[in-house]
Amino acid sequence: MGKPLSSLLILLGSILKFSVGSIAAVTAKLGLGGSLANIIGGIIGIVIFTYLGEFIQSYLVRKFPWYFNRKFTRSNRFLVRIKQRFGLGGIAALTPIVLSIPVGVLFALTLTHDKKKIMISMILSVLFWASVIFLPYFVFNINILDILKKVFGQG
Repeated sequence: MGKPLSSLLILLGSILKFSVGSIAAVTAKLGLGGSLANIIGGIIGIVIFTYLGEFIQSYLVRKFPWYFNRKFTRSNRFLVRIKQRFGLGGIAALTPIVLSIPVGVLFALTLTHDKKKIMISMILSVLFWASVIFLPYFVFNINILDILKKVFGQG
């Protein structure tokens, strides 16, 4: 598959799940183009879900009321703990890597309705995680994924 098509697929995947796009960009050895596609995709996802979030939330609650009326699930408790301890900054820090962008942004919208604040914190988080993943890869030729595989016994 060509690099432009691969970069486009990474951009589209990063709109929903930034970490998967990061892993794909590194493993496919797409270089700077794949990295930029990953970052831009994450930012596009943040903007889309920030401005369409209230509509998406109301639609999902109407469409699946039995699912959203559940009170205590493991993921709900985890998100509430993060919200209580760290607030919007904690949710933003976990969104690109642990949570998906839609889940993190929709949860952030329940914390505050200040869309500018949500977008700034989420975009800074995407840029931080991109620098953690891509800077060692490009500057020092260190593949973070190989290190993680060795640490966790996958390689």
